[in-house]
Amino acid sequence: MHSSRVLGVVALVAILVAAVSFAVVDVTIADGCANGPCNAGIPIVAITFAALGGLAALVSVIPAVSWMVEAIRTARHASHEDDEALARAARVRRPTLSDEDV
Repeated sequence: MHSSRVLGVVALVAILVAAVSFAVVDVTIADGCANGPCNAGIPIVAITFAALGGLAALVSVIPAVSWMVEAIRTARHASHEDDEALARAARVRRPTLSDEDV
């Protein structure tokens, strides 16, 4: 099982790739139809980047869901005793001021 940080990075990068790919599709189609009616068809660049964006969107689903499941599982494993132990450890490490320090 990968760490939640790795899953999050993979999911976010795949979503970013999908967004950039769909932006390229939008710009390509808009440039092709800027001079008049769009009778020439869809450019091959637009088709290629649409396929890449769709693939990236599909790839991002698995790490994103795994990331959420890992976060929920980690949150459920935290117990009240763990919270108390962390609080005790923080109190021990914190320097206390005496009357001489003030």
